[in-house]
Order: sequence, then structure tokens, then C-alpha cells
Amino acid sequence: MDECALLHSGADGVIREMILTALRTGMRLGELIGLQWSSINWQNQTITVRHSMCYYSKDLISPKSNRARNIPMDVDVYEMLLRRKKDTGFVFTDATNKPLGGRRLLNDLKKVAQKVGLRPIGWHTLRHTFASHVATVAPLHALQSLLGHSSISTTMRYAHVAPSTLRSAIDALNPKTAINATFGQPVGNQSIPTIRQQRKNA
Repeated sequence: MDECALLHSGADGVIREMILTALRTGMRLGELIGLQWSSINWQNQTITVRHSMCYYSKDLISPKSNRARNIPMDVDVYEMLLRRKKDTGFVFTDATNKPLGGRRLLNDLKKVAQKVGLRPIGWHTLRHTFASHVATVAPLHALQSLLGHSSISTTMRYAHVAPSTLRSAIDALNPKTAINATFGQPVGNQSIPTIRQQRKNA
């Protein structure tokens, strides 16, 4: 089983939802904690990242880039959130409808990783995994926009391109091998770095 799917399958409740959202949107942990229902556009199926939760002051602050960004939701994230749609409040909360704490979420993620046989990972590892997936099918400026980086040089540190993608780029230059290049193939047909590789390369 793919490590992303394995990690997701080992979780339940709000942690399961947050893992899926992190893997499919690349949002930072503070952005996930600070996400509110009013920032979800159901008609356009997008999430607008307007805030981040500060771990220390417990206040909502601007995202790291100091500007809002829109992230399209894939069908899994959209349907997951739609099932418990609300008009106001935070999206991911505890039993008392209060925002979750960063320390608790870090410990919960480590427990899930241990449960499914993975090494301990942090939420930022999921952001790196998202970036590597996107980097195989989209240009860097698109990834930069999704991650909310102000500098393309920062984005390049996240984009660990799979060796098969590099091989395809070279093969596409030669008429003898261009026909076998994998550009345009579905993501599932390409080699994508695993969570373990992300930890090694991060």
C-alpha cells in the first residue's frame, strides 16, 4: 500500500481528516488549525487560506506569506468536508468545538505513523509530500502559488522531482525515445517519492 494511503488508513476522526487535507492541499499545520468554514467556497470547491493559528498566543494571524491564497479541493477532501458542513466556526476542532493544539496534533500524527509501521513524522513532512506529488505534473510557479511561497527559490527546496520524471525529460529530447516519455500520463503511472524519501531529502 502507498505510504500516504497507509498513514491515512491508520487514523480516524479529525486526525484522519487533517491528514487527508494536508496531503491534498499542502497547507501548513497552523493553517489547518486556523481554517474556518467561512473560508471554504463550496460552489468553486476551493479553500481560501486567510489565517494561521499561532501556537504560542493561540491567536489567528496572517499566513506566512502575509497574503491569502486559493487552493482547489480534490473530490475526496470536498466530499469529506461537505458531509459535516457548517456555516461558521473552525473546521478542525476538539470535542468542545475549540481549535486543536499543535503539540497534541504532532503527538497524534506520530502515534498514527507508529501504528502503521512508519517512522515518526511531522506535519511538515506531509507538506513536502504534497509538493513532490504536484512537482511531477505541474510547473514550479503553480506549486509556488499552492504552497504560498513568496520566492520560487523556497518552492524549489520542496520540489523533490522523481528520478523517472527527470529521465522522461531527457528522453523527450531524443526522437528515438520521445515516444516512450511519460509526460501527460496519469500521476499513478509515475514514480512519486514516498514519505520515507521525503524525510531523507527534506
